[in-house]
Amino acid sequence: MKKLKQTCLLLLTVLALSACSRPVPDKSQLPPPTIAPSGAEDRYTLESLASLIGKEDAQVVQSLGEGAPYRNEGTNSTLLSREYEEKIVNHEAILQVSYDDSGKVIGETIHFEEAIKEKLTQEITQQLGEPTTNSEGNTTDMEKEGGGTIFRMEWQTDQAQISLIESNGTLSISIDTK
Repeated sequence: MKKLKQTCLLLLTVLALSACSRPVPDKSQLPPPTIAPSGAEDRYTLESLASLIGKEDAQVVQSLGEGAPYRNEGTNSTLLSREYEEKIVNHEAILQVSYDDSGKVIGETIHFEEAIKEKLTQEITQQLGEPTTNSEGNTTDMEKEGGGTIFRMEWQTDQAQISLIESNGTLSISIDTK
């Protein structure tokens, strides 16, 4: 009986050690994770993205793909947003589409890691025309807030208000209802 226990223990040890000697896949050989496919050219104009305001999630998925959905942690059923990696206004960006409680698009935010404000402003103006005036009657609105300069320029489309925002050195575009 003692020999049987020792033999079983030895067999289990050999099996455990053999599992440890299997090669671990080299993670550098794996393709990088992507949120959504990105084309070589802009796939979406700002006006086409603005047209998603008020649409159902199924229409967004049909237009943009699945992306990376983010759901309410508590219920995990309420869709909060979807994220996509895309080339927008000739720059690589992260597009975040946000939903209300009923599952309709309430806004979109485009975050740029590398973009120059002047060039981005020029490219947006080429797509949408000259910026509209803000409530103060200026085409730009600059103010100090928490040490970082905030720059905001706005354009109007039939569907939405599109704003170029610079905050703490980071550029983003916000697409919201009028």
